[in-house]
Amino acid sequence: MRALSQFFLLIILAQSVLAKGNVYVQSTKAKLLSQPKLNADGFPLSLGESLSPVSEQGLFVQVRAEGKMGWVSKLFVSPLPPGNQIKLGVTSSSSEAVVARQRASDFTKTAAARGLSETQKMRVRGEGELYDFESLRWLESVPFDTENTSINGGYTKFEDSNIRNFFFSHSEPEVLKETKAEVKLGRSLAARLLKKYSLVKDSEFTSYLNGVATRLATVSSRKDLNFRVGIIESTEINAFACPGGYIFLTTESLKKINSEAELAGIIGHEMGHIVLFHNGEFEQSNEFIDVISSLLAPPGTEVVNAATSSLLDEMEKQLFETGRDMKFELEADEAAVGLTSQVGYSPVGLSSYLNTLSKSEGMDSLKKTHPETNVRIAKLVFYESSISVESSANIKDRWQEFKPKLKP
Repeated sequence: MRALSQFFLLIILAQSVLAKGNVYVQSTKAKLLSQPKLNADGFPLSLGESLSPVSEQGLFVQVRAEGKMGWVSKLFVSPLPPGNQIKLGVTSSSSEAVVARQRASDFTKTAAARGLSETQKMRVRGEGELYDFESLRWLESVPFDTENTSINGGYTKFEDSNIRNFFFSHSEPEVLKETKAEVKLGRSLAARLLKKYSLVKDSEFTSYLNGVATRLATVSSRKDLNFRVGIIESTEINAFACPGGYIFLTTESLKKINSEAELAGIIGHEMGHIVLFHNGEFEQSNEFIDVISSLLAPPGTEVVNAATSSLLDEMEKQLFETGRDMKFELEADEAAVGLTSQVGYSPVGLSSYLNTLSKSEGMDSLKKTHPETNVRIAKLVFYESSISVESSANIKDRWQEFKPKLKP
């Protein structure tokens, strides 16, 4: 019970945007729509524009903007103000890294003074039996495939140009403290996941997956996150989203994919959980969050204390046993349709993939943490009917180049 109490003290689960005050436009795809549908008539909103929420309907929020009322997709706005993108896998001599090293040293000294065993000391430091930060740092170091993210005339260049113009026309934004706290927690949870499953360290394959993810991320509201997609070795059919932008797909899940549109749909679903704050929102000022891990610390100084370890126990249980609320899973499905269609992928990719899964075995893990596949497909068909697909002329489906890499 104590661990559960700490869990709810540390994380405020995703709530109505009406309780958060204003929301901020963080995607050039954001429009003030006449109806709560992505294909409704509307006019573009400006990056960084502040909107006043009035009501909600599914994945849309009704807002006031310049004296007008309309709807905007939650995929394109955020309760967080615009901030700079966080850098991952960076070694720094900054004050944060210095503080992290001191905390790591202090934690070890405290553990020794208390007579803790070596295993207990490693638990406090974030190493040993529970965490694999080394594999996580490898994932953070893999460069992205530019074929999917730097296409001539493609949406990624358009998005990046607009974002740069916005940032450089304003004072250079800082990385938000909320983003730092979210990524610190997400890194610790991801490192736990990689201790449970082996990370497939194929740079080319991983780079390709991250290229697809980056393309999707360019139209979302989470420009502050540096999304990373990793492959984990498992015979289970499942995928996982950790706070801060960490997404993992099992090898068995990848074997069921037939096209890049399906791959984008799966990544879009997991990204939806993160973009829509289904993992919760985080405050840097919280004393527990503050000592979870150091983002910029040199290897070996990630800090995970005992209180945080209890929190991560609860989050890990949600990933593998209890699952998220059904409402969140269906919202993430709708988010996948929205994100994929906005960058030119077929919006039916996720439903096509789920249709394949509905005829497959080895679904125990997925069924335990997700709604019935047939229910999800029925909802997706409804979502797909209200979507206008952007031009896909610039997308080359490269999935068949990579699928043979998966062992039979």
